[in-house]
Amino acid sequence: MKVKKKRAVDPNAPPRPNLMTHDVKIRDQQGAMSAMQAEISQLKDTVRSLQNKLNNQTIYLQAIHQKIKNQ
Repeated sequence: MKVKKKRAVDPNAPPRPNLMTHDVKIRDQQGAMSAMQAEISQLKDTVRSLQNKLNNQTIYLQAIHQKIKNQ
């Protein structure tokens, strides 16, 4: 049997990927995605409440404007 020669290793090369690290990266990404989805839903709620606040203020100012205009 012949002995195989070892290949020269580039010291600057990144480490070889393996399935275990890939699985961990996928799990981390899924965790980040769920965190982002939670943040997005929170931001949507904030936008809705601010839109309601703006609408209420607009209606209030229109009422004041009409009252001043009619005097």
